[in-house]
Amino acid sequence: MNNNFIQLLSDIVSTSKTEEEYNARLDELYKILPRSVVDDAYKTSLASQAQKFTVDGFLAHYELLADIAPPRHIQRQAGKIFKAHENGRGFVLKAFRGSWKTTTWGVIFVSFVIAHAPLLTNVIVSANDDSAEKISKAIAAIIKTHPEWKRAYPAIVPDEERGWSAEGFFVKDASIPYPQWAAKRATIIDPTLVGGGLESTRINGKHPTGVLYCDDFHDINNSTSDKERAQAVKRMTSVVLKTAIRENDKLTTWVFGVGVPWADDDGYNVMANSGQYDSEVLPAMRKAIEGEEGAVFIDGRNRVTGAIYEDIVGWWVIEWAEKFGIESIISERSLGKFEFWQMIMMDIHTAKTAGLRYYSYPHEQIDPTWLRGGGCDFATLKDKRPDPGRDMFSIAYGAKTPRNQLVIVDGIIEQCTQAQAEEYLNGSHSKFINWRTGIFEGDGAGEQFWLFFIQRNPKAKWRMEKTGGTAKRYRQEKEMGPWFDNATVLVSDADTPYLNAFRKAMDDFPDGNNDIRDGAYWLCRAFPEILIMPVIKEGEGLPQTQRKPAGLASAWSNLR
Repeated sequence: MNNNFIQLLSDIVSTSKTEEEYNARLDELYKILPRSVVDDAYKTSLASQAQKFTVDGFLAHYELLADIAPPRHIQRQAGKIFKAHENGRGFVLKAFRGSWKTTTWGVIFVSFVIAHAPLLTNVIVSANDDSAEKISKAIAAIIKTHPEWKRAYPAIVPDEERGWSAEGFFVKDASIPYPQWAAKRATIIDPTLVGGGLESTRINGKHPTGVLYCDDFHDINNSTSDKERAQAVKRMTSVVLKTAIRENDKLTTWVFGVGVPWADDDGYNVMANSGQYDSEVLPAMRKAIEGEEGAVFIDGRNRVTGAIYEDIVGWWVIEWAEKFGIESIISERSLGKFEFWQMIMMDIHTAKTAGLRYYSYPHEQIDPTWLRGGGCDFATLKDKRPDPGRDMFSIAYGAKTPRNQLVIVDGIIEQCTQAQAEEYLNGSHSKFINWRTGIFEGDGAGEQFWLFFIQRNPKAKWRMEKTGGTAKRYRQEKEMGPWFDNATVLVSDADTPYLNAFRKAMDDFPDGNNDIRDGAYWLCRAFPEILIMPVIKEGEGLPQTQRKPAGLASAWSNLR
């Protein structure tokens, strides 16, 4: 009866003319059979479908392992990727954070290839070993422990005697005697699966005959500067991509470049522009007009802070509203304009022209008794003569409001001697009624000055902190930027030389005066209690997807 029932399920999928008809016929089936029976038979039918190396087979494999039907964008990408490979081309995918691109193409697809071609070698490449290892270990866990893997591919199992670790995972086909399997692998040195960073020795000399999956190989540690990014691109193009296998001038290796944009000259663009790859760019949403099918209005309002993000106000069609809807979009936007347009909207040009957004605070409403603090970016001259080539000494003064916000009230930005710098630091806590503390950047020459200063002024209400090696641009953009963008930190609207220079520096970012922005960064660090970002819960007020049973509700549209 089970085989007949499986055939019946397949008939329902293939002959239903609409999804509504499909669901209605399933509802009738549920009235006469237990849901557990239907569910188990459906998974068996998926396992049967997954044994075909086709687009539909992959989508069935996806649903079987993930226990959820593939979203529309993944179905669309699957068709494009299989077509690209058929034409001997790789695929570059730039898709928003949260679109399941790594899970789908780095984990589920690679496992699909291993299931069908266990003799091939698959290589995972990321910016570092840890990131690549997470992907390879996820694939290994599926092969070793996933119950639905055992349903669909019972003979493809770990070859733990040969090797089963991050240094290399080997599988075997248990349907044939091991000596025969060993003979098949006699000329294959490389493991079935291995992952490593761009500079990793794990992937050196490996030849990916199956999949070469390059995932997020740009990150803050190798691509913040033009020089670092160029080195990452060179490593990718001159070493990693050269290992892909070609026959008759066509790629036989499935080659992926997957990530988010960093610059016009990043590795993803270099791959896409080489003529060897098809590509897709997938932002979380696209501009729409009122009345367009699927369009929703986003008011851009952060419900916690009241900030209005004008760049996302309007009508939009959201790519995956069931999982990444309006609340998620506003929550992501609250973390910073640059990162939102880079990581969520795939628009590096809008991201780079963003500047650092800030909100003004009426200076006449600032109470002189509010708790005060400061931040100092240290630099000095040998004598009093200005030096255009030298950095500037910067102090930002701030006040904590009763609403747990921080207002930059004024500051100092000038070139000065060590004696002048010491005078400014000493004068800070006596300048205000209720001075809390100040944070002094102690990198480089700053540490030596600090030791000298604190020995002479042991009761000074300043403390030293170090950057830990992070670049100014990174900490201003990725850390400080969101604090201003979501109105956690505000800027007094007073007309003073310092505040005018600070506002210009925020507007000019990433160009302009780095020193004045860095003083503000250290000021923020003096008030850690205000820097806790608000959390907006995912899916509040959104309808929940109905499934009957796991995966069945969407089977008609996915497998027909």
